[in-house]
Amino acid sequence: MDIIIIGGFLGGGKTTTLNHLIQAAMTRKIQPAVIMNDFGQASVDSHLIEGSVPIDEMIEGCICCAMKADVSQQIHELYLNYQPDVVFVECSGIAHTQSVIDACLTPVLAPISTIRSVIGVVDATLYQRIESYPGDLQQLYYDQLSYCSHLFMNKIDRCEPEAMTKILSDLTILNPEAEISVGSFGQFESKTVFSNRIQIKESGTQDSNLNHVPHQGIGHRYFAFKHSVKLEDLVKWFETLPQSTYRAKGFVQLAEHPKLQLVQFAQGQLEIEPIELHNQTEHYLVVIGSQLDQIKVPQF
Repeated sequence: MDIIIIGGFLGGGKTTTLNHLIQAAMTRKIQPAVIMNDFGQASVDSHLIEGSVPIDEMIEGCICCAMKADVSQQIHELYLNYQPDVVFVECSGIAHTQSVIDACLTPVLAPISTIRSVIGVVDATLYQRIESYPGDLQQLYYDQLSYCSHLFMNKIDRCEPEAMTKILSDLTILNPEAEISVGSFGQFESKTVFSNRIQIKESGTQDSNLNHVPHQGIGHRYFAFKHSVKLEDLVKWFETLPQSTYRAKGFVQLAEHPKLQLVQFAQGQLEIEPIELHNQTEHYLVVIGSQLDQIKVPQF
């Protein structure tokens, strides 16, 4: 059984990339399964995955910290219950890549699994702004990418050619051993992602210490909605969120539209689009960031 880890910062497009990889696996007659880690109180991304794929969810915590011990157990249970050819492990947006790799290398998994690839999804729009983030988040961002076997620069449709060239140059310096590719809408293409076998990098002293430091100041809040929401009111509420809001996502019923809406917010950009889910879900938003006590409870 192969393991492919998908990491990267909040809002980079990991789940969209994961869906593309699932389809690529199925085309190759490779049976996939998924372990998905959402940092918030409720999972949003798991609702966006192909319904026939076995999924285990890990919520209300980070896969590289409090939940690290659970990873090998869940992968082992997927192996026993479904015998997948590959397990995709999608990390939360604040996970340290090296810690997740370590969690997948436990003795119980060694005889039955191989880590084929570690994919870092790079949001081209965020990369240009990363220096405006607090220093600890910048360090986390670069740490996530430095241990990957593949770097996928996503959202290049929103990036000027000169900026894209600069990002590619930076990524080559940051991780010279990684295979680097570019694309949009999660359309990651690689001939080696299913056949690669990564060389595990040793953690330096600084990285090892970092892995044991909690994600200071980053938390999440959960807002449930019992009624439909006017689009104007929803947009105005998002405009009140503090600048330290790094990610928000969830499902909302708009008063103006009969279909359920998928709401996503990252890097100051709000996206709302209709969606049809395989299973019914509550209506809610999960907000991730720091200083979230400043957020007003929406009165819709």
